[in-house]
Amino acid sequence: MSRSHIQRLHRLGSVRNAQKVLKQMEEYLHCFREGYDTVYYLSKLGRDMIGSAKQVKRSLQTKHTLMRNDFFFHIGCPSYWRNEQKITAGEKITLVPDAVFMKSQRYHFLEIDNTQTMAENRLKIVRYKEFHATGLFQQQYKYFPLLHIVTINRSRMKRFTELCEGLPVQIYLYDDIK
Repeated sequence: MSRSHIQRLHRLGSVRNAQKVLKQMEEYLHCFREGYDTVYYLSKLGRDMIGSAKQVKRSLQTKHTLMRNDFFFHIGCPSYWRNEQKITAGEKITLVPDAVFMKSQRYHFLEIDNTQTMAENRLKIVRYKEFHATGLFQQQYKYFPLLHIVTINRSRMKRFTELCEGLPVQIYLYDDIK
């Protein structure tokens, strides 16, 4: 998480106070700069302290994860939130949204578009349309989840709007939600 994410999640108030708290925890954390913010993750000592076996390192997915975190805060920190949860319709169609969450007692899907090509995005949207066409989700829950897409520029936003015709979708420009 970035410093600003930690600050918002734990209501640490000012940047100065957040920095003070993180400084006190520095033996349990590693950090690096990403854009204008610092990103923190647990060190071995920190993982041991909380009993976590999951090792997180800086990767090409870091920006993607930060964008997903920004959306989490944008929609009000829903209590039900699952990252990369596999969803199947019948035996043929499998979706792995970047996040599945509940808001107003309804499921929602989230897709983050950061570095994928539009060809890859097109294939993903085709799978969503196939999933929608099966009607299996609608039979069980009486609705199809709203698909939220966060993208990085207006031209991609326009392309997603065209691709997603017929799906319940809401498309966001990343700069508008962070």
